[in-house]
Amino acid sequence: MPIKSSPAPLAISEIVTEFGDAAGGSDSMSEYYRGGANVNDVSSNSNVPTSGAIDIGDFYGAGNAISAAASAGTNVDVAPLFASPDTWTNAVAKIVTIAAPIQIVGNNVALTVPANMAGSLDIQNAGNIIGSRGNGGNGGSGGNGGNANAGGAAISVLSNGVSLNNSGTVSGGGGGGGGGGTGDPSSNTVNFGGTSYTGSYPNGRGWNQNWGANGIPQSPGAFYDGATYGPAGNANTTSLSQTNGTGTINRGNPLGDPGPHNSHTKRYNIGSGSATVSTAGGNGGSGGNGYGYQGDNTAVVNAEAGNSGSGNGASGGAGGNAGAAGTAGSNSPSFTGGSAGAGGNSLTSPGSVNYTVSNTGTINGSQG
Repeated sequence: MPIKSSPAPLAISEIVTEFGDAAGGSDSMSEYYRGGANVNDVSSNSNVPTSGAIDIGDFYGAGNAISAAASAGTNVDVAPLFASPDTWTNAVAKIVTIAAPIQIVGNNVALTVPANMAGSLDIQNAGNIIGSRGNGGNGGSGGNGGNANAGGAAISVLSNGVSLNNSGTVSGGGGGGGGGGTGDPSSNTVNFGGTSYTGSYPNGRGWNQNWGANGIPQSPGAFYDGATYGPAGNANTTSLSQTNGTGTINRGNPLGDPGPHNSHTKRYNIGSGSATVSTAGGNGGSGGNGYGYQGDNTAVVNAEAGNSGSGNGASGGAGGNAGAAGTAGSNSPSFTGGSAGAGGNSLTSPGSVNYTVSNTGTINGSQG
């Protein structure tokens, strides 16, 4: 337990009881500098000097820290690293060490400090703590591009009294890139001359005319390379409108089908006409995935570029690097690209929770 608070009298024997005596022999205040053999260099001992003048009064509220070591893993909760649950919920100083080259990753948050901690916790990281990547948005298919997902946080701090001393790497995941918008649909008109009855509906070329009072109904009345016209008219019908466009078709000479005394469908060649051919806009390109843990194993992937759209579809946006947002998908003239995913935080916490950071390594991503 931490040493009592001022102004109660304090003896060097109480300091020795709390911190021990690594050297043995007679007790001296010079053995109890912070960061030395006996006293941990943690925030709860911040009043204890590291050198120079030292006094018994510097030790009020200080305490010997309990240490735990983290192994490589996914979605790591700090509390179970301390063997006794009482350690986590008692007001004692705690240290968790993450040695190099240990890597901790997460499907969203890699390392979590849960909310029920009492005392203090010093995270001493020399390894790699990396949040999940944000997936890119889907390319537009007949519309706007899909929105991308945000990257995951590296560390979530849900208790007060936490300090991060980082000499390794702490990185939020990169946000995904937005999907590109669908390309513009287009149409053009093709004029054609006379042609013989060839093939059959829908991709052949021909005219089917109802003949007689009980002639067989035809739909479509005429067809030309996938363009359809109609519905079929009667014996006096010589021109039909395109059913899937704005073209027209003219009746040609009849084939040698039975005469008008039979009720049937009479076939004709094509005289001439036009066909409006419509082409759907190409699909937009999918957005690139961001940097970070990809969730199916322990691999961490780099950010990816967005894909090109098919045909005249717009390109997808690039995924973001560690802790950075992706880019939005590109717009086509008719459709918009999907929004980019935000970069994951290096550290995240509720507004009511405070923590401190000391960094000599690399931190990627915002804190908040």
